[in-house]
Amino acid sequence: MRHDLGDRGFTLIETLVAIGLFAIVSVSIYSVLWAGIRVSDTSGDVVRISEEARLGLNRMIRDTREGQLFTDLDPTSYSVRIDFDGDGLTNENPNENGDYENLEFKYRSSDSTIRLNNEILAAGVEKIGATPVFSYTSNDLRYDWDGDGVTTSTELDAAPAHGFPAVTGSSALLYDNVEYAFQVRSGDRLTQFHAQAQLRNRR
Repeated sequence: MRHDLGDRGFTLIETLVAIGLFAIVSVSIYSVLWAGIRVSDTSGDVVRISEEARLGLNRMIRDTREGQLFTDLDPTSYSVRIDFDGDGLTNENPNENGDYENLEFKYRSSDSTIRLNNEILAAGVEKIGATPVFSYTSNDLRYDWDGDGVTTSTELDAAPAHGFPAVTGSSALLYDNVEYAFQVRSGDRLTQFHAQAQLRNRR
């Protein structure tokens, strides 16, 4: 009796080989799929952290522009006073409308954050090399010794060498501008931010 070779089916070895090949192909497909998902998640995290930092920077710029004066200037922090309710006072925290008028912005290297009155504005923050996170300049051109139209803290410190009284204690009153420079890390990705803000309601 003759048997058609097309009807004899698969041997056990052929079946095992087919299963093995299918498993290899399946693992490869799922590896690519999960790798794509991980890349997507990582990209999403980078975008989210960068966007949070950008919003925090915008908040610092907006509030600083509303300010009347700076106090307690430092390379890692500064305070700005804002008369939100127009009553002539800038030290109410909060004022009668619930707004805080004495705002402190602070970079904390211990947890890589920038904070507003101790509330986190941006996370994953680092300095850019030796550049301070916050630096300050003045519009008072009496101290602009190099004549470039910008008075820096170094020029203010040099006042005595040019026959002016030493700038001490109340020197924060001479400053009009704050410059921001920091970077945000997410994994091995770094995004740098640079900006400046000027007091627009200086009194």
